[in-house]
Amino acid sequence: MTKVTLITKAQRLALIKKSHKKVIKKDKLRDRIALKDTRALTKSVKKAGHQSPSSLDAFSEKNMYYSDKNIDTFIKASPMYEAYQASRDDYS
Repeated sequence: MTKVTLITKAQRLALIKKSHKKVIKKDKLRDRIALKDTRALTKSVKKAGHQSPSSLDAFSEKNMYYSDKNIDTFIKASPMYEAYQASRDDYS
C-alpha cells in the first residue's frame, strides 16, 4: 500500500463518520419535533376535557331541561313569532 491509498482510506472513513453523524443528528431532531408535537396535542386535549362526551350527556339534569330564558330567546328568534306579532298587530 502506498501513502496515497492510506490517506484516501482515512479520508473516506472520515467522510463516512461525518455523514453518519449528520444522519443521527437529523434523526434526533425529527424525534424532538415529534415529541414536541405530541406534547402540544396532549396539552390541547387536556384543555378540551370539559367538552368530552361525558359532559354532553343528554340525560344529565344539567342538559335535560331548557331554562325559561333559553326558551324565550328561541321563540322570539323564530319566524313564526314574527308572523304572530305581525298578525296580532293587524287586529289591534
